[in-house]
Amino acid sequence: MNKKTVIITGANSGLGFECAKHIAKQDGDWHILMACRDMNKGNRAKKEIIDATGNKNISVCVLDLASFESIHEFVEKFAKSNLPPLHGLINNAGMQIMNGLEYTKDNYEITFGTNHLGPFLLTNLLLKQFESPGRIIVVSSGTHDPETLEGKYNKPIFLGAKKLANPQSEKEMSGMQRYSTSKLCNLMFSYKLAELLAEKDITVNAYDPAAVPATNLLNSVKNPFLRWSLKTSTKLFKVFGVKISTPEISGSAMARLLLEEKLEHTTGSYFQISEEKKSSKQSYDKQLQNELWQDSLKLTRLKD
Repeated sequence: MNKKTVIITGANSGLGFECAKHIAKQDGDWHILMACRDMNKGNRAKKEIIDATGNKNISVCVLDLASFESIHEFVEKFAKSNLPPLHGLINNAGMQIMNGLEYTKDNYEITFGTNHLGPFLLTNLLLKQFESPGRIIVVSSGTHDPETLEGKYNKPIFLGAKKLANPQSEKEMSGMQRYSTSKLCNLMFSYKLAELLAEKDITVNAYDPAAVPATNLLNSVKNPFLRWSLKTSTKLFKVFGVKISTPEISGSAMARLLLEEKLEHTTGSYFQISEEKKSSKQSYDKQLQNELWQDSLKLTRLKD
């Protein structure tokens, strides 16, 4: 019987799928709970992982990070399940909208809502069920840093959580800037959470998989030819000096943050694939971290 559970959001494809498959292959002590928006896709991914690894310690549950109701329902179902104790959480799921404004079911801008507010709420609700030692991984992106090539042309603009959740106009920033800003928020959230959990033997680390063109993240690109080109052409990224990877490489490296024994006490760090790095200067701003945390508590209704 498994000794512990890890929850992986967005586990039915891309990085999350490869991460789940790697854990299933490497460590039979983990029960993997795949949190997916689509149960059919989740069950197909579950079967594929079982067929590939022979590990049947996998289950699937519906989770839509763009819906606070769905997040609460997911946490309640987990609490009532007979799964092993929770020792791991990988906040992998994310999305980007290239053009226009779209909104979550709670009427917040969807990129910020799905990429930051959803994981923020999910993680805080699950903390009551976490047992130590525990590990939390939050997927960010090199686009959060304007000093890197990835972030140079779509610089994040931190306007504060309230304004990011409720933009007045789509002209305030581009779709890619909304994405890069949400990834900056992932960093600030990770560092603040690591600080708050420092005495509880639960580590929190942020992870940049590098540019992974083969994932579903580019599905929001409307032009079919451009979308296909971006997904299949690694040369284009190399020309601009962007570090690229594959779902298999970055997914297994993400699993390493959960599995590797020598990282058991590493917390408040940022990794790009397997390399520990410094994130942007702004991400370490404790005043902004505190502001984001307090406003996120209010936006997710964890605090009136």
